[in-house]
Amino acid sequence: MNTAPISSTKSTIVKSTYSSTLTDDSNRFFRTGNTNFYYYQAINLVVYTTGTYSFTSNSAMDTYGYLYNNSFDKTKLSLNLVTQDDNSGGSQQFKLTSILQSGVRYILIVTTSSPAVRGKFQVISSGPARIFGDDD
Repeated sequence: MNTAPISSTKSTIVKSTYSSTLTDDSNRFFRTGNTNFYYYQAINLVVYTTGTYSFTSNSAMDTYGYLYNNSFDKTKLSLNLVTQDDNSGGSQQFKLTSILQSGVRYILIVTTSSPAVRGKFQVISSGPARIFGDDD
């Protein structure tokens, strides 16, 4: 009886959390074709390991997420856009999933589905390496 060695590749998923609040002092932008403003927060992502990452919001607000590479221009929302999502995270939360490259600048935009909404939020990242610093 011949036996072959069994090899197993186990990938580790690392989670990290970013916590913050959209306030009256937060940055604002206008969506195309809409005269109402939306509060947002731009989060610079540091990618040390290339791989597939997910970013899921957790908030009482109905959140909306955008992921950009290199730069974000609030007057040109489609420029450098990697992906966007409204409700894939369930319970009116966004979930963005994308392959991110080490050494590339990425910006995560956290905003809301409805205009002028403020409140607390968390973003949980999961992937091959930590994205956010210490858990908040």
